[in-house]
Amino acid sequence: MQLIPTRVGRVAVNIVGDGPPLVLLHSVAHDHHDFDAIVPTLSTQFRTIAVDWPGHGESDMFDPPSSAGALRMCDALEDVVDALHLPPAVFLGNSVGGTASLRLAVQKPERVRALVLVDTGGLAGKSALIKMACWVQGRELVRRWTGLSFARSYLKKPSERVDALLGRIEAARARSGFIEMDAAMWRSFGSPEVDMSDAARVIACPTLIVWGKHDPVIRAKVEGRRAREILAHAKYVELDTGHVPFVEDPAAFLDAVFPFLRAIPALAKGEGAFEQSARAQSRFRKS
Repeated sequence: MQLIPTRVGRVAVNIVGDGPPLVLLHSVAHDHHDFDAIVPTLSTQFRTIAVDWPGHGESDMFDPPSSAGALRMCDALEDVVDALHLPPAVFLGNSVGGTASLRLAVQKPERVRALVLVDTGGLAGKSALIKMACWVQGRELVRRWTGLSFARSYLKKPSERVDALLGRIEAARARSGFIEMDAAMWRSFGSPEVDMSDAARVIACPTLIVWGKHDPVIRAKVEGRRAREILAHAKYVELDTGHVPFVEDPAAFLDAVFPFLRAIPALAKGEGAFEQSARAQSRFRKS
């Protein structure tokens, strides 16, 4: 684990493997361990860089925690990319991780080789309903009393991996400043500046959109459809999961992502990773 100085504080990154860089960006209230099930396979082909967002995992807390916001996470991502001197990379972002990936692809397209957007934020629009939902979830009292049950509601395929994720969220909520940060993040999602719907239309890099068809938070039939319209060049896959497909069904997720990555020039290194993916699928389905 490395700690990288950024304008938001030190950000922890876990780097595994060798090859073209693949940056892994988790959802709010989670951490880089969300990717534990898929990193062993991805790292056979890529230099995987799993980030703990500020205030999450082993990264520094926002100072003060109430200053947290999606745009500050985007700033942290830019600083991590610069500090690691990354060549054009693949960015795999879940929820707010997708928002940050989209913003980087718009503002610094030369840094982005491809995007894998998983139940992505940043494309939901600016409706009054969305603003109201973010306002409600942005109350500290709401996050304190419903945050864990909220997480349970969007994870739709029970497993030991899902139980472990919920355990990490529960432990993180005891961290000083975490509830304040969590609420501030939700308030920021209702800000017009976070919506990338118009700006994202210029994105031209290879893009895969992966959506859990049972996600109750960022819905496949509404936000997923909107993402397909905005990123008309992107490939789109739905999986039988909730909000975090790579935790809920890592084998199906890898089966969707690897063919996309393999088709991008200069990324594929050989067949070994794909053979390992098949073995992983068998192992996951037995677990």
